[in-house]
Formats: sequence, C-alpha cells, structure tokens
Amino acid sequence: MPEAIGHGPAQAFPPTLGQPRTEKVAQQAEAARARQSEAAAETVQRQANFSSNRAELLSEQAEKLEKRAENRNVDDGLGRYVDISV
Repeated sequence: MPEAIGHGPAQAFPPTLGQPRTEKVAQQAEAARARQSEAAAETVQRQANFSSNRAELLSEQAEKLEKRAENRNVDDGLGRYVDISV
C-alpha cells in the first residue's frame, strides 16, 4: 500500500495545474476583507439608524415636557399657600 502515502506513479495529492496557490490565497483574503467591510458597513448603518431613532424619541419627549410645562398653572403649586420670596 505504498501508493496511499505518495509513492509510485500516483500521489495522494497531485499538484493542481490551475492558479498558483498564492494567487488563490490572495483572492480568498480579498473576499474575506470584502465580507468584513460589508459587515462593518451594515453595523455602522444599524447604529446610525438607532441613533437617529433615539434622537427623534428624545426630541418628542422634550416637546411633550415643554408643552406640559407651558400648560402647568402656577396656581396649582404651593406658591399660593407659602411665601417663598427672599
């Protein structure tokens, strides 16, 4: 059974006649970098969307608080019962 370990006319892993190994590895590395860049871009986009949504929510809350403060009647507080002037 020496053929199984690469002796004789048949080798276990014959050399490929296609692209050189370094070119194939370079292409794989480029593809991996492209996938990583795409994933990073998607992450940045999700974070930007989240930040935008959060800003809108905070703006709406601020508007509600401003309206509530405008609608608040000064007579509703303790100011009419207690003298707080200095």
